[in-house]
Amino acid sequence: MVDMTMDGSPFICRTPIEGLYLNGGWSYGGFKATPGSGWCFAYTIAKDEPHQLNADLTIDRFVEGRMIDEGGNGPNPWAQ
Repeated sequence: MVDMTMDGSPFICRTPIEGLYLNGGWSYGGFKATPGSGWCFAYTIAKDEPHQLNADLTIDRFVEGRMIDEGGNGPNPWAQ
């Protein structure tokens, strides 16, 4: 079991529940990206809207079928 998203990209977003924000799904890239994601996450929480760098990193992209194409990431890199 690996704590990663299906497209290998994290989610940094607000949820439909007021005041609940999520930042996760980083898998093996999280330790390198966490400092930068903290700034985007803080912006998202403070403004209640995504920063331009994390605007596409929503959790609802999986419901919409809108995967982020980062070749070579995720559980099946050959499928991207």
